[in-house]
Amino acid sequence: FEQPNGLCFSPDEKKLYINDTVQQLIRVFEVLPNGALGAGHVFATGIASPSEPGVPDGMKCDAQGNIWVCGPGGVWVYAPGGDLIGKVRVPELVGNLTWGGPDFRTLFLTATHSLYAVETKVGPRAEPYMIVAGAPRAASGSSPKTVAAASVARNGALKCAPGYVLDTGRCAVIVQDMQNDVVMEGGAFASSGSPAHCREQNAIANAARLAAAARAKGVPVIHVWFIVEPGCPGVTMNAPLFEGLADAKAMVRGTWGAAPVPGLEAMAGDHVVEKQRMSAWEGSRLETVLKALGRDIVIVTGAWTNMSIEHTARTGADKGYYMMVPEDCCSTMNAEWHTASVNYALQNVAVVTDADAVIAGWG
Repeated sequence: FEQPNGLCFSPDEKKLYINDTVQQLIRVFEVLPNGALGAGHVFATGIASPSEPGVPDGMKCDAQGNIWVCGPGGVWVYAPGGDLIGKVRVPELVGNLTWGGPDFRTLFLTATHSLYAVETKVGPRAEPYMIVAGAPRAASGSSPKTVAAASVARNGALKCAPGYVLDTGRCAVIVQDMQNDVVMEGGAFASSGSPAHCREQNAIANAARLAAAARAKGVPVIHVWFIVEPGCPGVTMNAPLFEGLADAKAMVRGTWGAAPVPGLEAMAGDHVVEKQRMSAWEGSRLETVLKALGRDIVIVTGAWTNMSIEHTARTGADKGYYMMVPEDCCSTMNAEWHTASVNYALQNVAVVTDADAVIAGWG
């Protein structure tokens, strides 16, 4: 070894894994009946990347014998045979990891500036501290048996575990496209089902509650409105959405349809950004405002989940911002589209959560 670092046992404690930060590899040793170490060999090599920072650091073994080790780009996962079977991508350098939560199915990752929580389908190998007093010890190779802690909303949306802490000095809340034409009965797109799903989600009230809490904590609230001039001059008709916008004469400046919905009007101290595309970033001054405010955690609310919200979250992640989506503050045309966007697309670019967890995270 040049710099031994992370270490962990197999579920049956018959193998000891030790990584080497400098050599960028993992070695495994046999644990003899008397506790001494027997023969060892290289288990995995090449834990390095020319384009992503990170080295072998903290390491854990799960209940199935897989090895989870910090490495370039996040966490690398190796099968018991030594094959690399997956990676958990994290936007910061990760130094250590451990499982926690009521059923030890939440993997906590300590990174350069943040603590991340990732729900996993497998838990850790059983450790003595995981056993509840008076409860029978879990069988070797299995995880502690406790109550489930998966956070699944009523609509089927998968959400990260609550209980996280947010730095109010880094956060900003975006209220996007919450305009009469978009989500209200009588609006240009009412026939799409958007008003009904907005009510089903209680999205207006939830977003208003979140915005009020943000203002109380000094977190800026940024309203992003889709605004066009009569006849849509300057709007490229390169997609059905924009053609439909023009045909419906929607979101025209000065009309009822372009106005914010009751309860989500801009308040004193809020910021207003106008746009003419799905993403809140495209052609707008959103990033100028965020940089002026020094904010890099962007909490996106509004409509529609699978269009503007998803586009904004994707672009924000590409730009290096930490995106969060409280799904109960968002809506689209129906629950199926909403849940599909939340559970598949948004899981990869944002932290999916809810209004209560965000408010609690501000303390």
